[in-house]
Amino acid sequence: MKRRSKAILPLVILVSLLLTSLVSGAVSPIARAAGTTYYVDSVLGNDSSAGTSEASAWKTLTKVNTMSFTPGDRILLKAGSVWSDQYLDLKGSGAEGSPIVVDQYGSGSKPLIHFGNTSVNGEGFGVRLRNVSYWEINNLEITSGQQPTDMRRHGVLVVGEGADAGSFRHIHIKNLSIHDIFGTDRRTGGINFHARGTNTALESTWDGILIENNTIINVADTGIQTMTDAFSNNAWTHKSDAFKNVVIRGNYVEKIHRDGILVRAGVSPLIEYNTTNAIGNACDVNTGVVSYLDHIAVVAAQWAYYTTGAVFQYNEAFDTRKLEGDGQPWDFDVQVKGSVYQYNYSHNNQGGTLLVMNDTDENIFRYNISQNDLDANGAFHLTSGGGNLYIYNNIIYRSGTQNRALTHASNTGMAYYKNNIFYNGASGQYTNSPRMTYDHNSFYGLNSSVANDPYKIVGDPKFVSPNTATGRATADGYKLLPTSPLIDAGVMVAANGGKDFFGNPLYNGAPDIGAFEYQGTIPQPVTIFSDDFEDNDFSDWTVSGGSWNLTTDGSLALSQNTASGEAIAYTGNASWDDYTYSARIKLLTASGNVGLLFRYMDNSNYYTLRLNDSGDKLELYKKSGGAMTLVSSAGYAVTPGQWAAMKVTVSGNVITGYVDGVQLLQWTDASPLPAGKIGIRMHTSAARMDDVKVVQ
Repeated sequence: MKRRSKAILPLVILVSLLLTSLVSGAVSPIARAAGTTYYVDSVLGNDSSAGTSEASAWKTLTKVNTMSFTPGDRILLKAGSVWSDQYLDLKGSGAEGSPIVVDQYGSGSKPLIHFGNTSVNGEGFGVRLRNVSYWEINNLEITSGQQPTDMRRHGVLVVGEGADAGSFRHIHIKNLSIHDIFGTDRRTGGINFHARGTNTALESTWDGILIENNTIINVADTGIQTMTDAFSNNAWTHKSDAFKNVVIRGNYVEKIHRDGILVRAGVSPLIEYNTTNAIGNACDVNTGVVSYLDHIAVVAAQWAYYTTGAVFQYNEAFDTRKLEGDGQPWDFDVQVKGSVYQYNYSHNNQGGTLLVMNDTDENIFRYNISQNDLDANGAFHLTSGGGNLYIYNNIIYRSGTQNRALTHASNTGMAYYKNNIFYNGASGQYTNSPRMTYDHNSFYGLNSSVANDPYKIVGDPKFVSPNTATGRATADGYKLLPTSPLIDAGVMVAANGGKDFFGNPLYNGAPDIGAFEYQGTIPQPVTIFSDDFEDNDFSDWTVSGGSWNLTTDGSLALSQNTASGEAIAYTGNASWDDYTYSARIKLLTASGNVGLLFRYMDNSNYYTLRLNDSGDKLELYKKSGGAMTLVSSAGYAVTPGQWAAMKVTVSGNVITGYVDGVQLLQWTDASPLPAGKIGIRMHTSAARMDDVKVVQ
């Protein structure tokens, strides 16, 4: 029978995975402005032409910059065109349902804007949208190349500043190739949104940002970011909500000087299907030309700051560098609350897997897979001052030289670790702290018994083929085999997101441990032996020592009544190898002991899991060649005269012991006894047993 566990996760702030409309009821359709289509051809164009047909195309971007565009206009750049030492500084705003669109026409490579060392007010960019709304920028290639001048540079700069600052809407940036752009500080890089201003200057905000399917390679300072000067301007109020309805999706970001993807001051941003690679002091430059890049101390790949309700999902991050600190793929940074990382895959990130900073609270890290992230800061690094954190159904796989802690706690809020798999093929440790709890986790490999998890499983999780993933799409090796002990072995979590890492619905029966919810049908255990003694017969039990009979104790039970010497009763088949053996046991002698025998070969070779009233212990002994050795023990309040439900599971070389439904110990035998019968043993003690069952 499957055991179902009661959900104990407290109510947390949950975020929507879909962007929904705030308007209900019937809405009249918005008429789209007709607009004008303008063409630009760097080879055959002429700025003196009308620009309104391919045959009368303009030639330069400078001509485009003289125009102020209106709703529905389209600016089309010819495929294969190249504009050197030019840029787009776009003016005018579209309207709802009628954005202004920049795109390519014709066939061939994307139109290339090589803005070189050009600048406006000391700042370089390939495309700038300043104080405008309703623009869509598509299908361009943008670069500056390596330039010796120390200045801010951007691939795309979206800025709100000055007398025309305000509330802006609908900026879409899609399918751009941005590369080899090097700026002088952290407000520069690939795609940058920036609310600028000091003192009583007007404050800017944005609603409706889509950054999708762009490639950003070899850029300083940051790949993609949103930023507001509200952090340094006390007169501004939008420190946590300057950016609403933000979607950053399907971007590839590589060789970045500082951070990969960074969302500041966001409300419920959605960051999904992105890949970051080589983040942190990773630009490929000639330092004899580009000598001005900032000194970088800490970076992370994909993260948020002063943000609520963020969802980071289906992302991949690898080769994030630890410089003087950090170096993680994922980060709940300062003032990030009610946010989620889910369904993400990370590998070979030097700083570990997750960073959690101060003034965070009610964040969730679930159904993620980490394959051989390094551990300069440990797998989970929770700094001082953090709030509550919920870490469940993740896989942390380590097979290298990692030797730092796989788990961690803050000094303030609680960290709740549930249903996770920690595959410790390295030498990492586990943290125990009053500021953390463990519940139904799998710990495999070195130090598997260290974590204070009363329901831990320390046997082989039985993955399909671990350590074989080359990317998020090839992580099937972390699915569980049908024989895995982790199937149906977890604890239920409320508001769990509804699906696992692979898209399977939750749950199929009782919850599984790890990022995979097994979808097949698991064969139910087969009872191979049972005896409740109600037939008033124990002739199929062999007894050795003691005085045995059947007695009524609520029901008929097998009783041994002499509190001297060793007394053993056994039954079953000598070929039984892997099984679960359970029985109710009552110790009758104060300071006495009684236990289950299993893999019993003869009186000189067996295991016994026993209750010991002297010291209040559950003890596991191995007897081999006549030598009795205590191999594991756990505290348990033994009460003579009271029934206790004992259970032992033996699977290969792993032995797990339970009392009253609680797992109290687990031990791995390097040279296990291979098979044997079951029974009961006591020494200088009287005891009873009933309701014996053996299942395979």
